[in-house]
Amino acid sequence: MVTFPDGARIVLGNEGGRPIHRGTVAVRGPCAPSREDLVGLGLTEPQARALEFVLTWFGSPFDSVTSEPQSSGEPRWGAWPLSGPMLITALAHWKQREPEAFDARLGRLGLEATPAQPPEPASLRLLGSRSTAPSEGREALSLFAEDPRLLAALAQAGRERGAQLAQLETLVTQVLRPVLASCTQDAPGDSAFSSARTLALLFHAELRFGHRGVTRLMTFARERPEPSVAGEQAGERFAEDLRATGRSREASEVWRILTTPELADPA
Repeated sequence: MVTFPDGARIVLGNEGGRPIHRGTVAVRGPCAPSREDLVGLGLTEPQARALEFVLTWFGSPFDSVTSEPQSSGEPRWGAWPLSGPMLITALAHWKQREPEAFDARLGRLGLEATPAQPPEPASLRLLGSRSTAPSEGREALSLFAEDPRLLAALAQAGRERGAQLAQLETLVTQVLRPVLASCTQDAPGDSAFSSARTLALLFHAELRFGHRGVTRLMTFARERPEPSVAGEQAGERFAEDLRATGRSREASEVWRILTTPELADPA
């Protein structure tokens, strides 16, 4: 347990010998941004509904922090969750949006974040102590897994509204907009992924499988000439493909998206 000067407490768990925080701030709830906030980031109403659903059911709490086993224990932070350069970008967005809040949570521990200044990307720097030199970028991120204070501070940061909006802003600009653009580059008038349900299929494919999953889903959609049904039928094909290849958990998640009344078109 880490207790901060303001009395807030963060309880860390242990997974594979590394500290983690599973999170306490749900995507839907009194401590989270609203759907209107999502629209304010440039999403349409169906896109905002789709993202809210995917983050609620398949994402993580805003204040969750886990480790990335493939990258020397770098932290994965927030609802998507974000890691590597995208995590650095989100922290820099937050620092730009709310410098005082950033400094109160992370700056006091020696963390500095600088927004992107094209062509230079956003940067992160962790000041060293008397016996250690400063570290930057992904090297700085890897130190989070070694310092429970830093990991707990990152978890506490996820409870700040500005930090949550920075997570979402990074997600929209770095992930969702490129995915949405890829759906229309071949056929700009194609509406196979325009409803909240089909958009949720698209976002889920990116969350679970990255570019490979989105490409597979889009391939199934192109097999049907009618955009109005292509998206959902592509989801059905995708679910069956996942089941046949032993990904039954992910297949059931796709079926949840296909059948939930939450994503039905408004009457």
